[in-house]
Amino acid sequence: MVGRGAQGAPWRLAQIAHDLEGAPAPDVPQGDALADAVAEHYEDILDFYGIDLGLRVARKHLGWYADANGAPLRDQMLRAASPAETLALIRRAFGDARVAA
Repeated sequence: MVGRGAQGAPWRLAQIAHDLEGAPAPDVPQGDALADAVAEHYEDILDFYGIDLGLRVARKHLGWYADANGAPLRDQMLRAASPAETLALIRRAFGDARVAA
């Protein structure tokens, strides 16, 4: 069962396919590339669901990303007062200039 193992790290499915079947290895985002991916996913969720529901849905995904990638600032991201504050925290938590836990 892979489902929960891919929460916060969706590239793990491609990595398993690579390991088992010889499929191309995935590009695993790190640093600023990871921050960009998380921020884009966050914004897509808000665009799709709207702000009210989107903020609640996005918190679940942000928690998964933080847990799967050892990102600091998890609690702050999940409690941020606005999308702009959350996006700034995503940059600080996942980007190349990652803050210490």
